Amino acid sequence: MASFRLLIEYDGSKFQGWQKQGLKQTREGVRTVAGSIEHALHEAGLRIVSLGGAGRTDAGVHALAQVAHLHLEDRGVPRPGELRRLLDSALPQDIAIRDIRICSPRFHARHDAADRTYLYQISRRRSAFGKPWIWWVKRNLDLGRLSRAWTAFEGDQDVSAFADLDTEEDGRVRILRCEVAEAGSLILLRVRATHFYRRLVRRMVGAAVACALGEEEPRRVLEDLHDSTEAANLFWGAKAAPASGLFLEAVRYQGDPEPAPPHPTLFLP
Repeated sequence: MASFRLLIEYDGSKFQGWQKQGLKQTREGVRTVAGSIEHALHEAGLRIVSLGGAGRTDAGVHALAQVAHLHLEDRGVPRPGELRRLLDSALPQDIAIRDIRICSPRFHARHDAADRTYLYQISRRRSAFGKPWIWWVKRNLDLGRLSRAWTAFEGDQDVSAFADLDTEEDGRVRILRCEVAEAGSLILLRVRATHFYRRLVRRMVGAAVACALGEEEPRRVLEDLHDSTEAANLFWGAKAAPASGLFLEAVRYQGDPEPAPPHPTLFLP
């Protein structure tokens, strides 16, 4: 078996998320990032053992640095540089392979990850170019209230009120850092954690914006973290931020250096 570690960026606007969706993948108009990569590899005559990403980004969510493992049957497998050129020529324009390197057959992009960082971009003005990658909030935002609500999520938390959980998931997560930065008319929200549940970041952002607009108090975020209820889950679920502004920004593994300070300017593809 030949094993590779991929670093991938993609514009998620026209994808139904990262994860291939079984038989649904074959329906006309249903695109996933993993499905597009698998299709390119199959067309090249390569036999896939497994392909998995570090983050199962939802429909419309983007990635600046998704990490994936790719295990192929060891027959006629190209070298990393040749494999990258093959994918560069075969993948759609909204997926780009940033790096490919040989890795251990035991490497698993999701299970081996130490932590992940997501970035959310809020715009305080209408943009002629950035609509697919921002959330334009038309009303004035109180940055003090926004920051208090956003940083309330830091720590070892039960985020059941803010996530879409499967029955076997307990809602516990260690949120290492929540940061707020400004870049011109943009507000950048970053969150770094050991793992994330479905729609967690979008609901966190929605909660912080609701507080910044004066619709809710930051203390309610703390209360619902300490005492989660089904009613709270439904409430924050209705306030989830749109997928357009959300990026998987980084994935860190054991032995990787601590993340560098975030770049102060906006990323616009």
